Amino acid sequence: MSQGADKKAEVEHVPQAEAFETAGNWTNLAEDARNATQEEHSLTFLKAVKMYPQACMWSMIVSIVVIMDGYDTALIGNLFGYPAFQQQFGHPQGQGKYQLEAKWQTALGLASPLGNIVGIYLNGLITEWLGHKKAVLGTLVFLTGVLFIPFFSKTIEVLFAGELLCGLAWGVFTTLAPAYASEVAPVALRAYLETFVVLCWGIGQFVSYGVLYGLVNRTDEWSWRIPLAIQWVWPVIVIPLLLFAPESPWWLVRKGRIDKAEQSMKRLSSKKTQTSKQSIALMVQTTNLEMAMTEGASYRDCFRGTNIWRTEIGCVVWASQVLCGFAIANYSSYFYEQAGLAAANAYKMTIGQGGIHFLCTLLSVFVTARFGRRGIMLCGYAGMSCAMFILGFLALARQTTGLGYGQAIMYLVWYVIYQLTVGPTAYIIVGEISSTRLRSKSISLARNAYNVANVFSATVAPYTLNPTAGNLKGKTAFLAAGFSLLCLLWGYFRLPESKDRTYEELDLLFSQNLKAREFKDASADSMDTSEFTKQY
Repeated sequence: MSQGADKKAEVEHVPQAEAFETAGNWTNLAEDARNATQEEHSLTFLKAVKMYPQACMWSMIVSIVVIMDGYDTALIGNLFGYPAFQQQFGHPQGQGKYQLEAKWQTALGLASPLGNIVGIYLNGLITEWLGHKKAVLGTLVFLTGVLFIPFFSKTIEVLFAGELLCGLAWGVFTTLAPAYASEVAPVALRAYLETFVVLCWGIGQFVSYGVLYGLVNRTDEWSWRIPLAIQWVWPVIVIPLLLFAPESPWWLVRKGRIDKAEQSMKRLSSKKTQTSKQSIALMVQTTNLEMAMTEGASYRDCFRGTNIWRTEIGCVVWASQVLCGFAIANYSSYFYEQAGLAAANAYKMTIGQGGIHFLCTLLSVFVTARFGRRGIMLCGYAGMSCAMFILGFLALARQTTGLGYGQAIMYLVWYVIYQLTVGPTAYIIVGEISSTRLRSKSISLARNAYNVANVFSATVAPYTLNPTAGNLKGKTAFLAAGFSLLCLLWGYFRLPESKDRTYEELDLLFSQNLKAREFKDASADSMDTSEFTKQY
């Protein structure tokens, strides 16, 4: 038998019994895997929902934890323009007004992202060790305790420490939810369930905007303590539900627990669905393919072979969410005030922004279902660049109330483009582009790229927007426009099409050293698995 045939046989058959406890029951692995692939491609949205209703339900329940990250992200940044918060932690500026020092704006803006970075790294290790279910439950218990710190804070230093610790938990949530969704969903539902993760993040922001607007005229300390206390609601709701959640069958396969993986698959599908064994066979074969590429599953392996390109894609598309709205997006209420809007009107604009997020995320489901990931991202980068250039030019003129509203409207135009394109699609790409064995770690690296960009933005923003520092105000948009153009250039040469591909097909396509623009029309069906393994 030839070397290529040996490798093909090695991939198409289950490894030794010590790796997979029921190896003897899987004699038709290759045939079952092929049938599962054909079944995946034949599924329509409605058929997939009927076959996998529990997968939809459990993915959506796990995604609820992302609401907390969206809530806090909007909360802290927008508290900077909140009168009672400024009075508590800021310094008098005359005429009864208060302002936080730029250095503390920077510190508070960095607290959660810095905690996120550590939490995300830990998630890549904890999730692969304990599984998604135990990881998310343990993190929720941890968060319930550390929320007491920011709630009872009386100094800005204690508030910073509390936000830093809470960021650890939110780092776990933001990477665990998309990973779980990508592993329990069939190809036909992947984009929809990943988009729901984005929707949950938007719901968190919208709730935060509503809470802040409802309390903006309150003058006592409860005006900012109540928004912090509301964060205890989520663990109370989610923990009892997650106690009954099934573990990811992909994780169980990677651990060699095939019987439990099949049981989990049955819990994720309807009683009438008879393809659980075939689905597990595809998972086993995909895992074998990836083991042929690299024996390890550590963070270091994310930068070996073809995985380095896949890691690059995840990191850049997620970081681009920050860079394309650089220094403005996370400080929208503060930006509106610096553009000349009154505090109450600024919060009305942010509430409207939350509504736009919700509506556009729903509409993006139809966009991602109709168009490819690559085209959506490239159009998004181009559109956002144009919107930010216009906003910047408006800020160059002598400022009036009308021009202030003009800048605010252009930012909302940018926001619509973002929520229809890069906002949801980046989550989908990150969830599906990595190899399954490295998924938790690859998503963790990608999210940390997002957080590094966020730290950069949070460091620069106060010095560009703040009237006591750079005082660029709306002219900061030129920086965002420039970053959008760079992302557009990168995307054209480096972002491949991944829509409607199984994870096995993506493994095969990446192994062929194709150019990014060649992925869309390339066929994975004709590729010989032995050819895939030769270079490894």
